[in-house]
Amino acid sequence: MPLRSAPALASQAFANSVRSVPPSGPGTREAPSPLPTTLAAAPRVAVLAAPGSPLPQLARLLAGAGFDCLGFDTGWQVVNGSAGPAYDVLLIDHGLPDMPAIEVIRAVRAGLGRTLSIVLVSADCNEDDHVEALDAGADDYLGLPLSPRVLLARIAALRRRQLSPVLRPGGPVRAGRYELNSVGRYATLRGNMMRLTPKEFDLAHLLFLNAGRVLSNASIEQAVWGHPLPPLSRALAGLVSRMRRSLRLCEENGVSISVVYAQGYRLDVHEYPADPANA
Repeated sequence: MPLRSAPALASQAFANSVRSVPPSGPGTREAPSPLPTTLAAAPRVAVLAAPGSPLPQLARLLAGAGFDCLGFDTGWQVVNGSAGPAYDVLLIDHGLPDMPAIEVIRAVRAGLGRTLSIVLVSADCNEDDHVEALDAGADDYLGLPLSPRVLLARIAALRRRQLSPVLRPGGPVRAGRYELNSVGRYATLRGNMMRLTPKEFDLAHLLFLNAGRVLSNASIEQAVWGHPLPPLSRALAGLVSRMRRSLRLCEENGVSISVVYAQGYRLDVHEYPADPANA
């Protein structure tokens, strides 16, 4: 259905397509309503909206554009209904009534890994919140007011990224003393497991697959976030620094990362001495 027809069909489409989950919490006897488990032809979007949020209105437009939308009122509902990949995209309001949105992102990401895309929507677009959300596992951070066309474009970009071969599970990637496991989404150094945040793993996996090649900032941003970052954003530089520390990248471990001025980043694989433990 063309985007321009969405507003005209919004009310009827929302009534038909957006379902609400009854309120629940730690003190309720009845378990939260389960999310649907069958795949739908249309992209499935879960919307977690705070009272007074404009997200329900945006959900109506998404429903009119052909999305299958499911509404939630509390973070508790989403966290306790995250046992299976029931939806493709999760839109989260920053100001939830029962728990911080960052906690919801971490919990859902821990339960579902990379099987869905998470978008945090906030009226307060400061850089610290932006970086915290991305580090917690959000794929995008959008400020209000938000154009429905921009939202549709961002969701379309995230869906393309979900289906991209680079994010599909494959065999382990090895370089130096490291091995990256794309199924468990962890790294090992000399056989010892190293936990990474979702964004750190995405960046490491991309760089390890392209060892020795200079990857532009724009290409990294597109692969890791699904869209270009603002021109003055320090999110990529910060992510590279944190990934370097988390993996302890250095020549002694056989892998280092270089900043190529005015171009981007390059992962370098070095010769390294034999491991004394195996000598």
